[in-house]
Amino acid sequence: MSKVYFISGLGADWRMFQFLKLPDHIAQYQVKWLEPLSFDEPLDSYVKRLLPQIEDPNPILVGFSFGGLVAIELAKIIKPIRIIVISSLATRYALPWYYKLAGKALLHKYVPFKVMQNTYPIAPFFFGAQTPYERRLLKSVFFRIDEKFLRWALARLLDWKQEAMSPGLIQIHGTADKVLPFVDEAHTIKINDGEHLMVIHRAEEVSAVLSRILLDCTHDGQE
Repeated sequence: MSKVYFISGLGADWRMFQFLKLPDHIAQYQVKWLEPLSFDEPLDSYVKRLLPQIEDPNPILVGFSFGGLVAIELAKIIKPIRIIVISSLATRYALPWYYKLAGKALLHKYVPFKVMQNTYPIAPFFFGAQTPYERRLLKSVFFRIDEKFLRWALARLLDWKQEAMSPGLIQIHGTADKVLPFVDEAHTIKINDGEHLMVIHRAEEVSAVLSRILLDCTHDGQE
């Protein structure tokens, strides 16, 4: 079976996926973030620099949040068997209007970094960090993220041009997501009351959905 490559959220790491339980025979790898070359580095150029981490010529890509966009862009270069995005976007049209308004005002570029970090007190509610551990993890990501990476990633989220669903894409989304609100599309596998961090607080349910998708790849003869 193809190797499964996980791409975490904006500035986060493997800990976002630590509670997912997949069948033992599935080979799992984490794609690590690289520092952007500049604030203006295009996403398609950035993902090319991630390619050395993906050794399987026909992988399965699993992207969480901003990692979903990266997975979709990678799929334009390589030929994955499946693209699975969790708590993410399938096209630019699902990005809420208020993000686009903030982007036009260039807030992601000019708001002082300290001001961004000082919004942390509302972050647990916004991201759905429900337990003390989830709040500690979110705080760790929030205060350890690199300013250059954060501003670059927000810019790439806001200027993403994806018009149509990518072939072979499967979207898993929580109906209570406040970061990237749920859009009820026919192709979306919904997790009722799942919030943005449902890979953690609904890990059992997300794991079951992922396992079924991955096993279907094998049953379809796509190994």
